[in-house]
Amino acid sequence: MPYEDHADEEWIDDHDLDDDPEDDVLICPSCRAEVHEDTQQCPYCGDWIIPVWPAEGSKKTIWILAVALIIISFLMMTIF
Repeated sequence: MPYEDHADEEWIDDHDLDDDPEDDVLICPSCRAEVHEDTQQCPYCGDWIIPVWPAEGSKKTIWILAVALIIISFLMMTIF
């Protein structure tokens, strides 16, 4: 079997098959413009692509402190 030179052939990596440019695009909910999927704020209209909500932990902390204070106050009333 003679030696075949494959230097001019381009190797196709499996990862190259998954890189579809259309997969990296999201649609802005406000202006319907195409933006990159990692974008948090639309460069065209300025609206947030990913909703920003306050941290859930702050509400939970307030409730835990309130319950702890109520329990401590009941304990203080029963002791004295």
